Amino acid sequence: MRRQPLQCPFCESCPASPVDIDLKSVEIIGGICECGAVYALDRTGHNLGEIFMDALTFLCKGDIDMALSLMPDDYETETLDYDIHTNTISSRPEVSRRSSKLVFIRMKRGNTKSILYKR
Repeated sequence: MRRQPLQCPFCESCPASPVDIDLKSVEIIGGICECGAVYALDRTGHNLGEIFMDALTFLCKGDIDMALSLMPDDYETETLDYDIHTNTISSRPEVSRRSSKLVFIRMKRGNTKSILYKR
């Protein structure tokens, strides 16, 4: 797949480039899509576990305990290869090994847990 503009994997809208976000419990580079998904950037592509937890915490209003209480059935997640300079994504295997990653997380439809970005 060739490079294409950043697109949300859940709703196919074009979210803004990731920005610095500072919550009391977590500092991330990411954003919020119009569908309610949050996304977080892993610049190196080697800290996905930490970035995943940061994104879950962001989704839960900065409440780490709530983020840890979520089960995989509560949310959807997608990880995309991302070029921070061009704000584009790609799934070419030779690029994915060394590229930045964007982790997208969204609560599943019908989930009643209180979160920040439900739309």
